[in-house]
Amino acid sequence: MPSCFKCGAPLVVNEEGVAPVLCDRCAGVATGRARRSLALSGSPVTAALMAICIVAFVLELIPGLHIRYWGVNWGPLTLSGEYWRLFTAGFLHGDIVHIALNMWCLWSVGRLSEKLFGHWQTLFIFILTGIGGSLLSIAWDQNRSELGASGAIFGIVGAVMAGVKFGDLKISHGEKRAILSSVISFAVLNFALGASNVGMFANVDNMCHLGGFVTGLLLGLPLGAFHRKHAALQVATMVITAGVLFAAGRELVQTHGGEAERSLARMAGEQGAYDTQAEYLEKYTRDNPGDEQALLELGNAYAQIGENEKATKAFQHVLALNPNSSEAKEALQELHAQAAPQQK
Repeated sequence: MPSCFKCGAPLVVNEEGVAPVLCDRCAGVATGRARRSLALSGSPVTAALMAICIVAFVLELIPGLHIRYWGVNWGPLTLSGEYWRLFTAGFLHGDIVHIALNMWCLWSVGRLSEKLFGHWQTLFIFILTGIGGSLLSIAWDQNRSELGASGAIFGIVGAVMAGVKFGDLKISHGEKRAILSSVISFAVLNFALGASNVGMFANVDNMCHLGGFVTGLLLGLPLGAFHRKHAALQVATMVITAGVLFAAGRELVQTHGGEAERSLARMAGEQGAYDTQAEYLEKYTRDNPGDEQALLELGNAYAQIGENEKATKAFQHVLALNPNSSEAKEALQELHAQAAPQQK
């Protein structure tokens, strides 16, 4: 009796005397593997983005690497100059449930986006809408700490929604209705769950979701409209959107960057990290040379780390702004008293 080429199980011979090469179980496994391979080959960008997120999550679990600290979108650090956090936060996740849900959603909407828009288009939708979500998150609350791919996922949903509704994509009317029904249901349900602020949804950042979604809507309309036209028009759409995000980020930094630097300096001083406090206050006072209180704090930070010459200049700057500042006068007297024995 013939046997399965893979596992050796006996095979049934049909009426014509022909037997299959594999048994039903091995054939099912091979078919499933082939389907998964085809899915991955048809959606390389989605698969790559998921792989990056999973690798990043594994690295987060390794003690001492501090991947999450260096990549999370925490308002004070982002607004004080660490702008890469707007990008890296989209690849980090809080726990296994967080990444599992996001990867499941990304696998669904990412493959759809690659089918409708294309591979490189989906990559840039993910990146730009993720940044858009991160920007709105810290614009709403400058002290917020945000991470996760959900802003970009909502961005892909918004792009698909706008592209299918108003674009010129190569899909039938029935497919349009089915896709729109699916993505609208996804958006409404998840926005509602985020707004509920209950249980596992208590820490959901709906502002990040909204920022990504709106950015996706802005991208999806021209991408869908230009789908059958020259790729340069799609590239122009990405460049213009990136320019809008850059302008929004610049405005946000100009409005709240100084406040972020003061906040970080205050925290550093409370922890006794006076060198770090001085670093943030230097940046702040360069842009705000008339802030008397910040200059006093800078002088005190310099004095704490033994930079007496710099401390003297900071206090003298305070007196130039306010000759009656008793704090600056007392600080200078203390510095002079410390220096006096060295001159004998």
